[in-house]
Amino acid sequence: MKRPFSAVLFPSALAIALLGAAGAAFAADAMPDVEQANAAYRRALEADVRAKSAPPSLVSASLLAAMKIDAVQGCQRVDAVFVACIVGVDAGMRRGYQAYRFGHDGATWTLANSVEAAIPAPSLAEAQGLIRQRLGEEGARQQDPARKAEFERAAAEATVSAMNSCELDDDSGAVECEVRLRLPDGSEPSATQRFQLNGSVWSLLER
Repeated sequence: MKRPFSAVLFPSALAIALLGAAGAAFAADAMPDVEQANAAYRRALEADVRAKSAPPSLVSASLLAAMKIDAVQGCQRVDAVFVACIVGVDAGMRRGYQAYRFGHDGATWTLANSVEAAIPAPSLAEAQGLIRQRLGEEGARQQDPARKAEFERAAAEATVSAMNSCELDDDSGAVECEVRLRLPDGSEPSATQRFQLNGSVWSLLER
């Protein structure tokens, strides 16, 4: 199994630290921009360094100085206080994507629970809508009337009954989930589906 990007690049203490205080609820569509997210990230890194009993080595200090968030791909509301975001992290020698949870204290965005934050994922209803749309598009391409009718029925009736084991692809920023689909014929196939969050909107990627 591929070693997580975070395990390679982030201090171990940061992976479990709760940094920053949660504030009042904020707008439903609020999300940090790149500058705000990076400022919160840098404060968290610096707090982690200060919390250690010994200063970092020159190599570690150089790596830490190079780390920055250079993109906020998208964010999903967690509750009234927190959003979970997929961000691009530039670590100098490598760039990848990571999920972080951000809170807002009324004036400043804070990095709340970094590496252990839940990975954003579409709801069952969102995944179902996207998959039904894809089935409809596939049906429109069918030349055989029987196959076309089969896809059209699936596009209207297919139900996402479960979605499990969602993981973030740290190379692409896509979220891969094991999706169980209940089809009109009663079968319930499972397959890995790839979703992408852009802003606050999910899309279904080609596998």
